Amino acid sequence: MNELTYYTEIAEELQKNNPTAYEELDEEIHIIIHKLKFIPQESRPIVQVIRNEGIQQDYLNELLKVAGAQNSGSTVPLQDVEILIFIDESYSYLSTLPVELSSVYADSKAVKNNHIYVIQKPDFAKDKSAYIQDIEVLAEIIQSKYFVFGHEGEEWIKFDFSL
Repeated sequence: MNELTYYTEIAEELQKNNPTAYEELDEEIHIIIHKLKFIPQESRPIVQVIRNEGIQQDYLNELLKVAGAQNSGSTVPLQDVEILIFIDESYSYLSTLPVELSSVYADSKAVKNNHIYVIQKPDFAKDKSAYIQDIEVLAEIIQSKYFVFGHEGEEWIKFDFSL
């Protein structure tokens, strides 16, 4: 877990100031990592997060990695993206999303296979005290066969779209 920079930073802080919260965080993160350790990197989906203003990209990449996405960086061609995740805390984006999907993202595997999701959780990936909750949201979306935390419908939705 040395490569989990933000986890290490958060865990060290909690270990000093709130040992109980540290134990909970440590247990949760190990459960998630253990469930996913047998899924090879190349079998994990390529995920792109859209409308992520104000989010540190390296922090988001760590969340995606822990949640079971392929560690692909931003150099992936759009047509190879298997899951599209849009962030819309204000619920204002849903009305324009179909137009954007049919024009900008139409060639992606995500649109062709209807793997489109909208995260509506306030301050998603912006509040490091919600590190584990943000991973849970992403894990439910990215590795839905393995994780159900109860965030669907509350903090994220599947956006049904067909061309």
